[in-house]
Amino acid sequence: MPQLVSFEEPIENLVQFVEETPPAEIVEATFRKLRAGEAPNEMLAAAGLAVSRSTELPNLHHGGPVHPVAGLYAISKLGERLNGEQAMLPAIQSVALANKHIHSPEMGPAALAAIDPGSLIEKNKTELLEAFTEALQARVSPTAERHLVALLKVAEPDDILEAMLSVATPRNALDDHYFLYLVYAFRGLDAVGWRHAEVMLRPPLRFLTRHPKMEPPGGERGAIIADGIAHYREYGDLESLVDDRCLANGDPRFETTAAETATIDALADSILNADRTASVAPLLADAIADGLSVMGCCEALSIGAGRRYLRTKSGNPFDVHYHTGANARRYLLSREGLTLRTRLLALLSWGFGYEVRHLDGTLTWPSHVSAEELGELPARSQQDLLKAISESIIGQPVLDLDRLEGSIADVVAAPSVRDTVVLAEQYVSLGYDVAPFFDLMADLVCRDDMSEMHAYKMQQAAYEEFHATRAPYRGVHLVSAAKHAATVTQMRPQTVYSQATALLGD
Repeated sequence: MPQLVSFEEPIENLVQFVEETPPAEIVEATFRKLRAGEAPNEMLAAAGLAVSRSTELPNLHHGGPVHPVAGLYAISKLGERLNGEQAMLPAIQSVALANKHIHSPEMGPAALAAIDPGSLIEKNKTELLEAFTEALQARVSPTAERHLVALLKVAEPDDILEAMLSVATPRNALDDHYFLYLVYAFRGLDAVGWRHAEVMLRPPLRFLTRHPKMEPPGGERGAIIADGIAHYREYGDLESLVDDRCLANGDPRFETTAAETATIDALADSILNADRTASVAPLLADAIADGLSVMGCCEALSIGAGRRYLRTKSGNPFDVHYHTGANARRYLLSREGLTLRTRLLALLSWGFGYEVRHLDGTLTWPSHVSAEELGELPARSQQDLLKAISESIIGQPVLDLDRLEGSIADVVAAPSVRDTVVLAEQYVSLGYDVAPFFDLMADLVCRDDMSEMHAYKMQQAAYEEFHATRAPYRGVHLVSAAKHAATVTQMRPQTVYSQATALLGD
């Protein structure tokens, strides 16, 4: 009989706590553990391990371990930016989501079997990587998982990531989460510890090796799938762009300089104004071929994605993939153990993901705030403007997902969201301190328990992209953070937040 995965104490006890606590009790029980001194990152690790060990992957990408694990990195970083007991809220949200999925009849019960790699441990790293890659590409999950377990003993994380990206990056066109779940699982392990890699990476591996859900032709879902398949089949075009343009004359220059500022701005505007996000890839490849550095190209993509986000009328709180996609690619570019070709393919693939492509039809808002709009605002001190931004965000119309009619993808942002955007732009124009602004965003996002970690990932991505972008253009990320907060903080219900904040005063 197969043995089930188990962990050494004390983490096994915490994992069982996440798995076995009744959902009605999980918020208070988690709060009590944290107040008693349990480290937030250990609670996050337990949540990730529990939801990986005890849930099934869904047919699509909502449910199971996908978003709870993908959110671990952002939750960890947001918790570090909050003060006092408020810093417990992100970890409580993470544990509550994992517990919710474990107790959902659509996702469990499940059990992850322990794997004995057997004679594979006698093979060298090169042999294991070749067989691992072959099993991934052939969609043979059990073989790939056995090789993963063996590789974790002899290979570096980048060796494993390189192989998994060979499947994840092309499949980005079918569903962004093939790519993002993998990348953010690696980031999650960076945050909670690589000793947990075997259990947390096996579900992303299974996600990559399964066949996507296919619908009959016709209807909205059929059109989405047909469009994704068409872009999936065009992956060879991306490879040609990398080989024939980016790498045609040898490795391109990697690090950016101040001399590239004007070129980066112009490329960002080209991304902003592109008719289709899928047409952004040639713009990036041409820029690198013409001498722009790889990181300069990444910065232009980040700025252009932010500008493009401000154009969208979408009020869908799950529409964060412009920012999280760009931020994930910056992370990959920083991993020197990956081949440059793999990193460039990831960079150019940003516009191929469906969650990015579907926003092409929503770009009806202005991409910037005019001087006239700013001139109509009253003068405010930094403290008063932060208060006005907070009130604007909290005062948005309620979006009750439990009573939503139709698809959430069709939700349009209320006109009052634009008011938040204008206030945030005033904050940028006045040159006020960004630290309290992002502290406010971190505080407000803790209200969210409905976006399956999307809101947390968006806020952390915007924060990181702001600080990675040169001064003249970084404000777009601050304004984007405010805009998204205005679409997400009024989602209802806010069960976890209301329960947790009631306990903070005990």
